[in-house]
Amino acid sequence: MNTQAGKSVETVDRSTGELTTLPAGYAAGNQSLAVQLAMAELNQDVTTAKAFPRSVATVMRNITELVMLDEQTAKECVYAVPRDGKTIRGPSIRLAEIIASQWGNCHCASRVVHVDKIEKYVESEGVFHDLETGLKRTARTRKNISKRDGGLYSQDMIMTAGNAAASIGMREAILKGVPKAVWRQAFEHAENVIRGDVTTLVERREEAMKALAGIGVTPERVFAAIGVAGAEEIGIEELADLFAMYQGVKSKETDVDEVFPAIKKNGDQPAGLKGKLDQLADSADTTAGNKKPAADKAAPKSEAGSSPAGSDAHGKQATTPKATATGQQPSSGQTSSQDPDDGDPIAKATRLGRAAYRRNMSRKAVPPDFKAEGREAERQAWLDGFAAEEDAEAPEPGSVEED
Repeated sequence: MNTQAGKSVETVDRSTGELTTLPAGYAAGNQSLAVQLAMAELNQDVTTAKAFPRSVATVMRNITELVMLDEQTAKECVYAVPRDGKTIRGPSIRLAEIIASQWGNCHCASRVVHVDKIEKYVESEGVFHDLETGLKRTARTRKNISKRDGGLYSQDMIMTAGNAAASIGMREAILKGVPKAVWRQAFEHAENVIRGDVTTLVERREEAMKALAGIGVTPERVFAAIGVAGAEEIGIEELADLFAMYQGVKSKETDVDEVFPAIKKNGDQPAGLKGKLDQLADSADTTAGNKKPAADKAAPKSEAGSSPAGSDAHGKQATTPKATATGQQPSSGQTSSQDPDDGDPIAKATRLGRAAYRRNMSRKAVPPDFKAEGREAERQAWLDGFAAEEDAEAPEPGSVEED
């Protein structure tokens, strides 16, 4: 074999006698010092992993013991986030760290790979490399860096969002690299801890509401996020979701506005084009409802004068001219003559369901009145209206390129 610096290297194949020419730089010792160190480190790690293989049974036992070390550790191993009217729970970055530490013979890391200030997102990449089996997993995640009004985050907030995206990327890479059979039992134990039992339900409710108030979440936003009417309806499953949501915000895997969206009030201006069009449509419906024949408005007066009792009722109405002149609905809950639903309870329930979706409420937030016995049709109409509004906002099939 002839070797010359900076030139090709010729080698002889002993089985055939052929000459094989290799590019310059492939001879031993021609790599840079950094490359040689990296190769030596990786080779040593792989050699060590092969010499001391892991015990899966020991790994499973150690993961479970660490998760159940105390109640706080178990709570931090679960996160939750609302999606399409449902609350999804999953293993958090804290559990992923425990899994990687006990799995052993592996490398895991994450980094921010792209910050797009035009599309307003930050992208990170997580890497998991199993030195014993040679398996390598990567996971890319994105985090939004825009405010509610569409403005861009400050530089500090962009860095915070990048760190959160990097944590999520590493979590996803670890959970893809380590088989679920290894850590499923530990995750179920953590869920049982945060779920608790009925005997401690009242105390855990108060604890959850205090913790959420500490991060600026009002009770109304809490009830809307999990689809209940009040604190009394928070059961064991809803309580588990609340604790998991809180841990997700605390570990920066999610943010408060994503988990507990703000409730829109009647006076709030819609941010999107669809919301503004809906507002104009509602205004047009209200204006059309006000333009009713004069006979409809005069009907109550004619009935009032047809009998002494009607005259007495007419006299009572005269004592409240302000309410009659403005056309406001009576406080007793009676339907006014300007009811946009024409007294149809199904139409009213459908309209309320559509309005609930536009206010970013959960599918579970059915009004308590519709949950009463005998009002199943109104409850179903509310759900149908919610689903119809959701389908109207969804993109058409084929308009969005799928992954």
